[in-house]
Amino acid sequence: MVVGYVVQIIKKILKMIAFFPSKAYAAFDVKDFLVFGGLGMLGYGLYLKWGQWLAFMVCGILFMIIGYLMRGK
Repeated sequence: MVVGYVVQIIKKILKMIAFFPSKAYAAFDVKDFLVFGGLGMLGYGLYLKWGQWLAFMVCGILFMIIGYLMRGK
Protein backbone atom coordinates (compact mmCIF):
# COMPACT_ATOMS: atom_id res chain seq x y z
CA MET A 1 0.00 0.00 0.00
CA VAL A 2 2.66 2.50 1.03
CA VAL A 3 5.00 1.33 -1.71
CA GLY A 4 2.40 2.07 -4.40
CA TYR A 5 1.92 5.57 -3.01
CA VAL A 6 5.68 6.20 -2.99
CA VAL A 7 5.96 4.93 -6.57
CA GLN A 8 3.23 7.36 -7.68
CA ILE A 9 5.02 10.25 -5.98
CA ILE A 10 8.32 9.30 -7.65
CA LYS A 11 6.60 9.10 -11.06
CA LYS A 12 5.12 12.58 -10.58
CA ILE A 13 8.50 13.99 -9.55
CA LEU A 14 10.21 12.41 -12.57
CA LYS A 15 7.51 13.80 -14.87
CA MET A 16 8.07 17.31 -13.48
CA ILE A 17 11.85 16.97 -13.84
CA ALA A 18 11.45 15.86 -17.46
CA PHE A 19 9.05 18.76 -18.13
CA PHE A 20 11.32 21.47 -16.66
CA PRO A 21 14.04 21.67 -19.40
CA SER A 22 11.52 22.20 -22.18
CA LYS A 23 9.84 25.03 -20.27
CA ALA A 24 13.19 26.58 -19.33
CA TYR A 25 14.32 26.43 -22.97
CA ALA A 26 11.13 28.19 -24.06
CA ALA A 27 11.42 30.82 -21.31
CA PHE A 28 15.03 31.92 -21.81
CA ASP A 29 16.58 33.45 -24.90
CA VAL A 30 20.02 34.61 -25.97
CA LYS A 31 18.92 38.14 -25.14
CA ASP A 32 18.41 37.19 -21.50
CA PHE A 33 21.87 35.68 -21.22
CA LEU A 34 23.45 38.75 -22.80
CA VAL A 35 21.65 41.17 -20.48
CA PHE A 36 22.22 39.25 -17.26
CA GLY A 37 25.74 38.19 -18.29
CA GLY A 38 26.55 41.81 -19.01
CA LEU A 39 25.09 42.82 -15.67
CA GLY A 40 27.27 40.22 -13.95
CA MET A 41 30.39 41.40 -15.78
CA LEU A 42 29.58 45.01 -14.91
CA GLY A 43 29.16 44.08 -11.26
CA TYR A 44 32.43 42.13 -11.25
CA GLY A 45 34.20 45.06 -12.89
CA LEU A 46 32.88 47.35 -10.16
CA TYR A 47 34.09 44.86 -7.54
CA LEU A 48 37.67 44.76 -8.86
CA LYS A 49 39.96 47.44 -7.51
CA TRP A 50 43.03 47.08 -9.72
CA GLY A 51 43.77 45.38 -12.99
CA GLN A 52 41.14 44.67 -15.62
CA TRP A 53 38.21 46.47 -13.97
CA LEU A 54 37.71 48.78 -16.93
CA ALA A 55 37.66 45.90 -19.44
CA PHE A 56 35.02 44.03 -17.43
CA MET A 57 32.88 47.14 -17.08
CA VAL A 58 33.05 48.03 -20.78
CA CYS A 59 32.38 44.44 -21.85
CA GLY A 60 29.43 44.20 -19.45
CA ILE A 61 27.95 47.46 -20.72
CA LEU A 62 28.36 46.35 -24.34
CA PHE A 63 26.70 42.98 -23.65
CA MET A 64 23.81 44.72 -21.93
CA ILE A 65 23.35 47.17 -24.81
CA ILE A 66 23.42 44.35 -27.37
CA GLY A 67 20.91 42.38 -25.29
CA TYR A 68 18.58 45.38 -24.94
CA LEU A 69 18.70 46.16 -28.66
CA MET A 70 17.95 42.61 -29.84
CA ARG A 71 14.43 42.15 -31.15
CA GLY A 72 12.16 39.17 -30.50
CA LYS A 73 13.19 35.57 -30.18
